[in-house]
Parts: sequence; C-alpha cells; structure tokens
Amino acid sequence: MASSTEGTWESLPVKLHEGILETLRELRFTHMTPVQAACVPLFVSNKDVAAEAVTGSGKTLAFVIPIIELLLKREEKLKKMQVGALVITPTRELALQISEVMETFLRRFPEFTQILLVGGSNPAEDVDRLKDRGGNIVIATPGRLEDMFRRKSEGLDLASAVRGLDVLVLDEADRLLDMGFESRCGVGSGAAA
Repeated sequence: MASSTEGTWESLPVKLHEGILETLRELRFTHMTPVQAACVPLFVSNKDVAAEAVTGSGKTLAFVIPIIELLLKREEKLKKMQVGALVITPTRELALQISEVMETFLRRFPEFTQILLVGGSNPAEDVDRLKDRGGNIVIATPGRLEDMFRRKSEGLDLASAVRGLDVLVLDEADRLLDMGFESRCGVGSGAAA
C-alpha cells in the first residue's frame, strides 16, 4: 500500500523551505505533478534540467520553486542590482503568468525583488524601475531583455548585474530558438535549454 505522503511536496528527496511549503498549502497544491516531481529535486541540487511537458502540467512551479530555493542557499546575499535568476520566455503573456506565480511565492521572501521586462511597457520606465528597486529575479521576453542590455548610456549596466547569475531558465526554449533567440544570445549548437 502506498504511503499517504507519496507525491506530496514533503516527500521530495530535498527539503523545501518552510515558506515555500506554506505557499503551496495556501494555494492547495498538496501533490506534485510528474514534471514537478522529476525536475524540482534535480534543479534544487544544481543540476541542469531540460523538461518537455504539456500546457497545464505544472512546469512553471517546476522552476519557480527551485529558483527561490537556490537563491536562499546563496552564501552571499544578493545586492539590489545583482540578478540571481533570469527567466526568458517567448511571449508577454507567458512572462506575465510567470511573474504572477513568482510574486505569490515572493510574498514570504521580501529579501528578493523581481522585475518583469516585456514589450508594451515603456523602456525608460523599466530602466528607472530597475535602478530604483533592483531585480534579483528578472522575467523577460527576448526583445525587451536585449533592449535593456543596450541601455548602459542611461546608467543601467545589466551585463554587470547578471555576471553572478545563479539560475537561467529558458521557458519554451524551442519557441525561443524559433524566434531567432539563438543568434541574439550566442547560443550555439550543443547548448542545453
């Protein structure tokens, strides 16, 4: 007979921070989906992970939770203008969804700031928000991210901010590559996404 904790977040081979578990309980996510059960332990253990799963399978939590866990385990606290995690996603809509999920979890972790960089917002305002609030976790679409890297003359040095990056997530990597992201960021053949 199966254990009553089988498939629960508490049954993972890695221990999750209590703040994450509290948020999962608040959201009534008691059990993991298969993609979460497979990815979270690897990701939290600093392994490279590539996952393919259908929409609605829980992929977002499979990287949001490890991002927070890995940033919590940093030896040095992230500075305001230091990016610890970068999530690149092909569309504004996906970026907004990811940002909402991340925001829900970050309510218990005020030491981290996140910023959403997507088309449709004013680039100058994005620069000001980044300089004012910082962004330890950046969720961005490729075009806006590329634009932000070019704004050094406006006092934003995003290239320096990402030098100590702990986590890079390419959400829907196949779509990013189809959009030409490969040539923009220098990803060549053999790179895992």
